[in-house]
Amino acid sequence: MNYELNDIQKSIKENFKKFCENEIKPHAALLDIGDEKSVELLKKNIKKLGDLGYLGMIHEEEYGGTNQDLINFAIAGEEVAKACAATFLSAGASCGLCGVPIRLFGSKKQKEKYLPGIISGDIIGSFGLTEPQAGSDAAAIATTAKKKGDKWILNGTKTFITNAPIADVCLVMAYNDKEAGPANGVTAFLVDKDTPGFSTGKPFEKLGYRGSPTSEVFLEDCEVGEDAVLGEVGKGFIQAMQTLEFGRIGMATVSLGVAMACMEEAVKYSAERKAFGKPINRYQEISFKLADMMILTDLSRLLIYKAAWAKQINNPEAAILASCAKLFASEAATHISSWALQIHGGYGYIKEFPVERLYRDAKLGEIGEGTSEIQRILIARDLLQKYGS
Repeated sequence: MNYELNDIQKSIKENFKKFCENEIKPHAALLDIGDEKSVELLKKNIKKLGDLGYLGMIHEEEYGGTNQDLINFAIAGEEVAKACAATFLSAGASCGLCGVPIRLFGSKKQKEKYLPGIISGDIIGSFGLTEPQAGSDAAAIATTAKKKGDKWILNGTKTFITNAPIADVCLVMAYNDKEAGPANGVTAFLVDKDTPGFSTGKPFEKLGYRGSPTSEVFLEDCEVGEDAVLGEVGKGFIQAMQTLEFGRIGMATVSLGVAMACMEEAVKYSAERKAFGKPINRYQEISFKLADMMILTDLSRLLIYKAAWAKQINNPEAAILASCAKLFASEAATHISSWALQIHGGYGYIKEFPVERLYRDAKLGEIGEGTSEIQRILIARDLLQKYGS
């Protein structure tokens, strides 16, 4: 095995690092305010990432992408996430959670309509699966799709939908046949924001990722045509589960970015801060925390690359590797953010220092795209199927 990045990957990492440090990172604290100015700033960040080519890295050249592999995307994504986790989350929800299923399952007409805009950053997408009563149990969604002539009538409520307040299109999962169960009775629909009966709620006031707007989505006799159906009728749940494999790699990547930002801030501060006559990084209690940060971030990155590689080549282990990467990286980020804040002492508790924001951002990794508990269920189930008696 060769763990060395190739020349293309080194170039991607260096270029994205420079760009994000100059164009994205300086505005991360302003984005965290979460007001109307933050929304405009987020849209500008997404557009910049589109211009740079980030949003199209895993999309086809025919629609403006560069058709690169998932490892390259993860390499670039780590730099975006390290600079501003909220920007990474919204950009990923658009080009990944919304854009990827369009690439995988969409018709040529649907791809032509949405992908060029998503890739350029002119169109922002969202992914509508979670509902008030259906989070971890995604099969429990209650949103319905009733056929009426050549139209579909959608009714239901989605919640915790990233980008919903600013999205131009939302990929909505709805039961068209409850008796057929999730595997054959859920259909995915592409719903434009100006469709009658489609609306979004007020953005939630959140603990972290405040610069990435999240809200409910309401579907009230929302009428769409056959051209809104993504892929096959009845196969939406399977499409959603395949999409979430990409999403879990993405959540692992943003967790790594947050962890790396925390580690860098902790190393810098501990070298400058003195106590009892010497820099605090000379004390074992601090240096051991820094060492653990290094170990956990490096392990997270290796798991992410392995999961991305498996997904890229359609390895049957891809889904479980994505769960492993997401679980480990997200929990590592919460540990590292806590240690970084502790190293900063009282200064880590005020907004003037980035670790305050990073500490709040880190927690979402253990919740979004399937909680840590759900990941452990999936991993244990897979283990028992392979080695159980």
